[in-house]
Order: sequence, then structure tokens, then C-alpha cells
Amino acid sequence: MKMILTPILLAALTLFSCGGNEQTDNPPAAPADPTNLTAALDSDTSARLTWEHSGEGVEGWWVFMRKGTESISSQPLNAADPLPASERTYLFENLAQGETYSFGVKAKGASASSGIVYSDALTVPSNEPGPEPKPETVPVTLTADETGLTAEFRSKSAEGDDILITLAPVSNNKTVQIDRYEIGSEKFRSYTDWLGPYNMKTVAQTTQTEKLSGFVGGWHASNGDGTGDPTAQTQSIEISLDGESFPSGTATGSEATVIVHNKVEALNTKLGESKRFVINEDVTYTFKDSRLYVKVEITAIESVRIAIYYGMQIAGGFCNSFTFTTDDGKTSTTTGNFNCPGKVRDITGLSAGGHTVTAHMFDEGLGTFSKATPAYSALAQYYGANNGKAYYMLIGDMNGSSSALVLKKDATVYWTGYYEFK
Repeated sequence: MKMILTPILLAALTLFSCGGNEQTDNPPAAPADPTNLTAALDSDTSARLTWEHSGEGVEGWWVFMRKGTESISSQPLNAADPLPASERTYLFENLAQGETYSFGVKAKGASASSGIVYSDALTVPSNEPGPEPKPETVPVTLTADETGLTAEFRSKSAEGDDILITLAPVSNNKTVQIDRYEIGSEKFRSYTDWLGPYNMKTVAQTTQTEKLSGFVGGWHASNGDGTGDPTAQTQSIEISLDGESFPSGTATGSEATVIVHNKVEALNTKLGESKRFVINEDVTYTFKDSRLYVKVEITAIESVRIAIYYGMQIAGGFCNSFTFTTDDGKTSTTTGNFNCPGKVRDITGLSAGGHTVTAHMFDEGLGTFSKATPAYSALAQYYGANNGKAYYMLIGDMNGSSSALVLKKDATVYWTGYYEFK
């Protein structure tokens, strides 16, 4: 029997066949999420992200980065250029030092993608230098006697030589100053000021008419030298070791301090019925790390006119030479009288025995030299063989002819520096 397929039957069979094929074509699934993400620094400004994946369904990789303060973004860094499917690592470069980051990755599939998976946060260390290690301190042994107005510092120089400095009442003023010092085998007893006296008078007139020139305070009594009636007086001293009061005894620490409270008369208030104190002078000596730091604060009890004030000096045993160093690094060495221009920061005196003392003036207070002559800021004077001194010039000039400072009642000026013995 012959089977005949009509056109209608053929069309129906064709339609059934096509419909069956469409029902069996399912779209591919999205790739699985990447796992075991690890972010690690690769350099000071880069980090490398690694991850694991079977690779099934992966056509490429998108990577992501966010800073600690930013919200999560769905926009990959390499949106236009996915990584090859074979990659399992990516280097993030040009990172900011000190910033915290999270790094992410996402698998790109044929028609769908995995989720974004992020690493743990990673902080890029700052490249700023850490604190310098503290230098080892040089111990100082303090012997204190507040009642007796004396103190003694024993320590070592930067080169390891023995140092001894004593503070005690000196001259007819009996003000507490540097009395003696020893460095190595050399020993000296002070015969003049280390901290400058004053050429000053009160603004108010007085009845005194004699001995109106010279200096008062420091080593200078009423005769103008270390003799005569006192022109200054140490009221009291305060002694401490490592910040704690130490009025008497001997002990060793890292920092010893003596504060000397003085009162000083003026040239026209040092004799007779006019005799009275016109300024308070507070001197702080602090010995630490082979240096004797000094700060002087001057407060007017009544208005005074200071014509000459040196402040910091080098005295005793320095007959060979002095070297002056200004704040721009220039040096000048002298073996005779000399006025040094510029702003002198260091004066170094060389002794006959070969040791040195450097007096350093800090650039603050009177140490800016704003109250002194502009012609020079330090000088050396020789008064005979083996009798040279060096001075800073903090107020006026050495002749008292210019740049005087009127310090009004209750006003204060100060300077600060240090001595270093080598």
C-alpha cells in the first residue's frame, strides 16, 4: 500500500520538529564566585591580589578597588579590558602611602557574571621616618646646698673628659654665679662675670651724684669692680634633680637645675639714700648631656634705662684665641680686640691648655639682637696677657652710645643659651 503525504501533513511535521529543538537550547550558567582572595604589598606603593577559581565558564576577569572611606562601586577598573580567563592575579599600582584599601575581583561569563568578591582591608604603610632613637644621656652628679647657696655639677664632656662646675656666692656682691670649673686636667677660678652686669639707671631722677658710670650686678660692686658696697643680692636658690626638688645632698641623674633669684640696683641707686633694687634677675642653670644651659629673665621693679648689657660671656683662662660663628655659617678668629658683625650664634674660646668652651646664643628673646647695635653682635676684649674675655652684645653697644632699652615697670626681657666644655 502506498503512503501519500499531503502538503498539510508535511507542514505539521516540520513545525513539530522545529518546536522540539527550541525547547532543548538552555542558556549557560554564571561562573562561580572566585575564592581565597589574598592581598599583599608588592612595593611601597603597590599591592598584588590573588584568587582561586576552577575556570569553568570564565571568559575574563574584572577587578575593583576601593579606599577605606569610599562606598563599594560596581564599576571595575578595567571595564574596557578584562583580564584573560587564565589570570589569577592582578597588581594594583600607585597606591597612596598611609591609605587603607580593599581589592575585589569578578568572573566574566558568556552571558552572566559572578558576584564581586573583596579581599580583607590592606593598609599601605607611610614612608615618613619614625622618631629618631633617643641619644644616650650623660649622667650628672649634683651636690646641692640651698641654704649655703652652693651647687656642684660633675659630669663628662662629649669626648669623655671629666667636668666640674660649681655655683657659689662671688665678689663683694655675693651673688651666686659660676665660681670655678675644671675640664680634664685644667682648673680655673672665676675672677669676673660669666653672665653680664648692667650699665643702667632709673628713669626717675635720684639724689645720687657720684659713681654713675660703669656696671652694677654680677661681679660689679659699688666701686665698679668686685669691691665696694654690694650692688646686687641673691635672695634664694632652688635646686632640683630630674624635675624633683633636691635642696641638699649628693645624687646622680640626667638633668640638674639651679634657679638663682637675684635683685640688682642701678648706677644711680647704689649709694646713700637712693640705694634700692630696681630689677629682678632670675637665672636658671640646667646641666644635661654635657652642656650647661642658661636662661636669664629680667623684670623691672621700676622703669630703667639699660645702656649696655652683654648677657652671655666667656671668662677665665682663654688667652690664645676666640672664634665667632654667625648664623649664616661664617667664622672669624681673633687673638686681640675684635667686634664681630652679623648675628653670632657661637663663640668658642681656646685655652692655653688646649680645651675649649663654646657659648651658644639661641635666636629668641634678646638673642635676636633686636635691642643691640646693628654694627656687631659679639666682641672680644683683652685686658692684658692671659686676660681675654668674649661677650655677646644684647643691648646697646659697648660704649653705651646707642640703642639703649627702656624697660618699663613690670616688663620682662630674657635670653637663653648654653655653655659646652670640651
